[in-house]
Amino acid sequence: MTIHVRRFQRGAEAEFVAGLEWLFAPPGSRPGDWDRDRAVERTAQLLAHEDVALFAARSDEDQLVGVASVYVDILSVRFGRRASIEDLAVHPEWRSRGVGSSLLTAARAWAHEQGADYVFLESGLARTEAHRFYLREGATHAAAAFRWSSGH
Repeated sequence: MTIHVRRFQRGAEAEFVAGLEWLFAPPGSRPGDWDRDRAVERTAQLLAHEDVALFAARSDEDQLVGVASVYVDILSVRFGRRASIEDLAVHPEWRSRGVGSSLLTAARAWAHEQGADYVFLESGLARTEAHRFYLREGATHAAAAFRWSSGH
């Protein structure tokens, strides 16, 4: 079995969002304000930016089995150019089969080609299996993340 990773092109927004929804499978959950149509619109906007890449992982049969998004986002005074892997979602039936590793490799390579000095990824606290995977892939557990949503 070979995993084929390619960048998404315009016109594939709904397919990217369908793959992204795999993040809602346990131990994840659907955000209370999730709006699929709005997500498709945002995906279309992202595909127009040169500092963003969306990736698809496909099986030999061309089945979508994973998605990833990576953004070259800030120039940090301390660390240099940063890229963020915002989304990394693998179909639940395809986990632990090399899909995540293939997507992570493609996202990191693209980020470094864009001049990123380091790649950053946040992961929900409940995703302990994903955390083990990231550590196996050479990541370091470098920080705790905190966030504020609009209106809070």
